Amino acid sequence: MDLISLILFIFPIAVIVASIIGFLVVRKWFVMPLFTFIVFAILMFSVFNETFFIWVVIYTILSIAVSFAMKFIKMLS
Repeated sequence: MDLISLILFIFPIAVIVASIIGFLVVRKWFVMPLFTFIVFAILMFSVFNETFFIWVVIYTILSIAVSFAMKFIKMLS
């Protein structure tokens, strides 16, 4: 599997799915973004290099956006 497809497609889909499932299980909006940041920071130091940090930030922001969207959807229903 190509690294570009992993970074641009697989990781974002995994973050979105994990954020939705994590919000439904924990019911706290901040848990999954924190978990996302920790997991991808560990991956940055163990698998990738320091230039992967921008993707760590992007995936964390994506997780925050999904968590807030889920919180908003939960609030409406």
